[in-house]
Amino acid sequence: MSVRLGGKHVQGVFAVAAVTALLLGCSSDKGERRTIAVSANSEACTPARIEVKSGERVAFEVKNGSTGDREFEGIDGTKIDEVLVPAGRTRTINYTVQESTTPLKVKCYIPGGPTTLIELVVTGKAATTGGKDSKEEEESAFKTKKAPKATVDVRLDSFSVKPNEASVAAGPIKFVATNDDAKDVHELAVLRIREDGSLQNTGEIEDIDPKKSGEVVLDLPKGKYQLACLITPGEAGSTVDHYKTGMKVDFEVR
Repeated sequence: MSVRLGGKHVQGVFAVAAVTALLLGCSSDKGERRTIAVSANSEACTPARIEVKSGERVAFEVKNGSTGDREFEGIDGTKIDEVLVPAGRTRTINYTVQESTTPLKVKCYIPGGPTTLIELVVTGKAATTGGKDSKEEEESAFKTKKAPKATVDVRLDSFSVKPNEASVAAGPIKFVATNDDAKDVHELAVLRIREDGSLQNTGEIEDIDPKKSGEVVLDLPKGKYQLACLITPGEAGSTVDHYKTGMKVDFEVR
């Protein structure tokens, strides 16, 4: 066997070793993963069901063909951090499949709009496992470690959102959300209302169990907002869309 490297011919065993080294050098983390294409439009994300294997390393290629932002995140224990996929863009999200006897759930949605719950059906074990998964590429541009200049206490119940303030001054704001419900899980999303009426999720407190609370600090500019719960049917044991049921309230940052 003879190969040409750097302008020279290499023979025999050395040629085999050289080719092997080249192949190893050209391998990448992405190449070791199975790519799963996810397409998002203004109505839904597809596919809604994907067969995977426990320990399998996959790369979700999420292409957003809609005119608004899409968000992609694991729910109900699925370990995929929330990723924002802007309109017309594609994001790659690496994930190693967890062991599970029931379908794993991924939420692909427009804040306050259509939601698709994608089921990852675990059908066996992968031959090889391990590797690093994606973390959120960047924290929300609004999340901050600055000391808050205002605190908003928000009470959540089925199905209402009641802040103790209707408006606060722009800057770092701490939102403290308490779930007063006895049985339903809720969340608090702070949604910025854009000029075209679409909603931008600036940050959220997810999966607040009954009689529990959580908090987040967001550095918010002036504008119109909504405080809302975005839990949908099939998420956190819910059978209804909390947002569509009226679990939202207008809020202003002045």
